[in-house]
Amino acid sequence: MNRAYRVQIISLLLSFLLISLFGSCSKDSTQPGENLDPPAPPFQLSDFSSANECASCHPTYYDEWSGSMHAYAFIDPVNTIWMNSLIDQLGAEELGSACVQCHSPIAVLTGQTPVGFDKEDADPLVKEGITCDACHLMNRASPTAFGEAVYHYDVKSGNRYASISDPVENSFHTSAALPFYRKSEACLPCHNFVNAAGLPAEITFTEWAESPYMAMGVECQDCHMPTYTGQAAPGAPQRDNLHRHDFIGVDIALLYDFPNKPEQRAKIEQLLQNSVTMNVEFPSQVQAGSNLQLNVSVINDKTGHDVPSSVTFVRQMWLEITVANGADTLYTSGYFDANGDLMDANSALNPNGDPDLVLFQSQLHLNGQPANVITADSITIRSIAPFETKIARYEIPVPAALSGVLDARVRLRFRTFPPYAIRDGGAHLIPMLPIFEMEADSA
Repeated sequence: MNRAYRVQIISLLLSFLLISLFGSCSKDSTQPGENLDPPAPPFQLSDFSSANECASCHPTYYDEWSGSMHAYAFIDPVNTIWMNSLIDQLGAEELGSACVQCHSPIAVLTGQTPVGFDKEDADPLVKEGITCDACHLMNRASPTAFGEAVYHYDVKSGNRYASISDPVENSFHTSAALPFYRKSEACLPCHNFVNAAGLPAEITFTEWAESPYMAMGVECQDCHMPTYTGQAAPGAPQRDNLHRHDFIGVDIALLYDFPNKPEQRAKIEQLLQNSVTMNVEFPSQVQAGSNLQLNVSVINDKTGHDVPSSVTFVRQMWLEITVANGADTLYTSGYFDANGDLMDANSALNPNGDPDLVLFQSQLHLNGQPANVITADSITIRSIAPFETKIARYEIPVPAALSGVLDARVRLRFRTFPPYAIRDGGAHLIPMLPIFEMEADSA
C-alpha cells in the first residue's frame, strides 16, 4: 500500500476515534458565564532536580548531556522562531503547549509556561529542556502523543530509574532498574506525535515499529545511545553496558557558546554517512546528440526508521547532479538559488526552477493546501522507509557537436532544515547551518 495513502487511512481512523471519544462525554455542567480557576498543575518545580545536581556524581553523563539536543531543546532559537510563527498563524491559545510539552516536559507539568509566556523569563530548571529528571523519573512508558504528550513520573519515592540492573547504593537518591529503559518505548512520548486533526505528523517511533528492526530487537538506544565501558559514577564498578547521553541525531546546535559543538557536528556527520547506500549507474560512453542516462538508487539499508525522519516536512535530503565537459558545465540539479534555497516551490528567487530536483522532503497539507504541523490533515511522504529503495532517473541531453570526456558527479546531501524556514527572524543563523555529504560517486 502507498505509504502516503496509508497515513491518510490512519488519520481518518484516528479522527473517528477522537470524534467517538468526544461524543461519549457528558454535558459540561458549567453554567454560562461561570468562571472556574484553571486546574492546579500535577507537579511542582520542587519535585524535580537540576542537572547541575547530577554533575558531581555523573560527570561523563552530564558533559554529554550538556552538549546534546536534549539540553538545547528549550533554548533552541529555531524552535522559538517556529513557535512564534505558529502563534502568529493560530494564536497562542490554540497552539497551547504543543511544542513546549516535548521541548521542556517539566515546564508544562509544573505550569511554568502558561499561554503567552516569555522564554527569557523561564525558570532555570525549565531552560534545561529535557533534563535528567525528565527521563529518569519515568516509572513506566508513555503512549504516543495524540495532541498532548503523557508522562508517568514518580516524584514521591526518591528513586531515579535507569537500565542498570544492580545500581550502587548512594546517599543522594535511591535507584531502581526498569526494563523499558532499554527499549524504544522510553523514547516514545516525545518521538511520536499525532496532531489534533488526527494526522500522524512526526512518527519516528511508528516508523521503527513498522520496520523489520523491531522484530530484530534493534532499539533506538542501540544507535542513539551506544554503549561503552566505563563508570557510571566515580568509584562505581567498571561496566561494559553504559550508554552515551549525547543523543546524536541530525539536529544541530547553532548557538555560538553551546558546549561540545565540534564533537556534535562530527558525530552527526558520521551518523549520516552510515545511514543509507547510494548506487549510481554510469554508462561507459554516450553518443553525441543523444541523452546521457543516469540512474541513482538510494537504499535505506542501515537506519531503523525513515530517512529523513521526525519533522520530515523541513528535513532536506537531496541529490546533487553535475555533468561537465572540461570547463563547460552541461547540466546541474540540486543546487541553490542566491538565497541558499533549493529551487523548489519554496524558492523566493526561482520557484520550481529545478524541475529535475530529487528532494526527499515531505509536505503537509490542509484541504490540499500547504499547512503547518498543528492543523495539517494529510502528508505527502517522500522519506525512505527502512529497507526501501528509491530510484531517480536522469535523461541529460548531450550536444551533437560535443566530443571528448564527460565528467558526471552525484552527491547525496543533507541539512536539518532549509534557510527559508528561518529567514524571518533567524537570518543570522543561516550561515551556521551545515550541509552534510552523505554519499558521493563520480565517473
